[in-house]
Amino acid sequence: METVKPNEALSQNIDKCIRILSEKFRKWPYNFFTESDAHSYLYLSFFRYGSPALKSLYQSKDHKRSVLIHREYPTFFRYTQKDLSRRYELGGSEGTCGHYDMVVLNPDFINNHEIQQVISKDNKIRQKVNFNDNHLLTAIEFKLLHKPLTENLRSEIKKDFIKLSWALETKQARDAYMLIFNRYGKEKKYWETLEELQREHQGIKLIYQESYYKDTKHITYPRSHRLSSSIKA
Repeated sequence: METVKPNEALSQNIDKCIRILSEKFRKWPYNFFTESDAHSYLYLSFFRYGSPALKSLYQSKDHKRSVLIHREYPTFFRYTQKDLSRRYELGGSEGTCGHYDMVVLNPDFINNHEIQQVISKDNKIRQKVNFNDNHLLTAIEFKLLHKPLTENLRSEIKKDFIKLSWALETKQARDAYMLIFNRYGKEKKYWETLEELQREHQGIKLIYQESYYKDTKHITYPRSHRLSSSIKA
């Protein structure tokens, strides 16, 4: 029987919890008024349905303890919001660091670093840390569509794909998820755009879920991409 490594088991458990969130949105779209509601539901899913290893406290090198799951965690590269054609090094002066909506830290990263290095709010401290060894098990971006897609929103989603792609390319994250929940209405043609973005940024796990009401009829349209394969959720 093949042995599953601890971090692989955690990744599988993370995927399960994300699927639970997606199913909850499919069934009850109006439990999600805002994107922050989706963040909260996923956090709840991790702690209600996650394995003990996913919910545990992990000790840093200086004997401080933290959970793995955090919101608004910083990127370890720099970029400019107006032009994401280039990624800049952490120690440079061009651009600024962004944030991921949510991350699951690698337990090894916590164990092998002091807590301020793990928190990584201080630029001087951050520049002394090696962030290209999958210090994130998972980086996650969310979008909640509650009105027709605008060009600005399409641009934001594209930027999220680029950011997640950089996290994978630089080996800062082992996995990356783009979660798009639509409770406004049918955007079937947009799925073709998302497929194109996913092909362009290989490795990102894309979940797109439509769940809305037309008069009293509940309509759903779930789709997902895992790695480079297309499956129906």
